[in-house]
Amino acid sequence: MDLEEFSSMSKSTDACRIAIATHACGTLTDKVLEEAVKMECCAIAAMPCCYTGTDKGVPHGIKRAHGVAWAADIKRTYFLHSHNFHTDYSTIPVEITPLNRIIVAEDRS
Repeated sequence: MDLEEFSSMSKSTDACRIAIATHACGTLTDKVLEEAVKMECCAIAAMPCCYTGTDKGVPHGIKRAHGVAWAADIKRTYFLHSHNFHTDYSTIPVEITPLNRIIVAEDRS
């Protein structure tokens, strides 16, 4: 299912929606997270990649100290936190992909 199909789904009061995105390139990860919040998903798992341009708005010191990838994912964590999600990180083996961080979020509303 692509992002447009997901966004157009009607909300259901008796179901828990879960958004899963693998290798959502660049700002697609941000769009998936935004749509998941709009769709009132109860859980999200997103594995970002291609971080170019995703760190906009993050203080220089965070980018310098932690790199662009962590800066972008920290920004994403704050976005989810501001929408009542408890957020953590997981990984898959680096042998599968070097871009192996997974943002895992659970709605705490």
